[in-house]
Amino acid sequence: MQERTIKSKKIYKGRIISVRDDTVRMATGRVTSREVVEHPGAVGVIALTSKSEIILVRQYRKPVEQVMLEIPAGLFNKGENLAAAAKRELEEETGYKAGKIKKVFSAFMSPGYSTERFHYFLTKDLKKTSQRYEEDEHIKVVKLPLLKAWHMVKSGQIKDNKTIVGIAIAKWMS
Repeated sequence: MQERTIKSKKIYKGRIISVRDDTVRMATGRVTSREVVEHPGAVGVIALTSKSEIILVRQYRKPVEQVMLEIPAGLFNKGENLAAAAKRELEEETGYKAGKIKKVFSAFMSPGYSTERFHYFLTKDLKKTSQRYEEDEHIKVVKLPLLKAWHMVKSGQIKDNKTIVGIAIAKWMS
């Protein structure tokens, strides 16, 4: 089932992603091409309050032209510890500082075309500080009872996949 890369051509290099076109030989011997989005990976935080609320962020997402409700998430810096990156993203985006943080698991977001690996973290030990999101972000913090968030997933109000997984993890672990 493996495919062997015969040739790889970089099509685009951006600030966050790159795109390449790989010519591959399939196990059957057939030669075909694969477009691959190279993504450095990201972290996301499932942040739960002592009142069983989940902390989400509301922000506009240009690719889908919609305001989305999401778990706090972002890229990690080269060489940065993943847990440290998750703590940093949580505090920057929400103004909450994570005490203890635990990695739940990692998963590929869409392996049919992207190398992006997403790392999920869970924290329940939160302290309020202040938001410090980046200047190209406009984020509103939303606290929802976990059960309400789950109903919003089921009714289609929450559409972001990483957030749906995060809420399902929170529900399963609570």
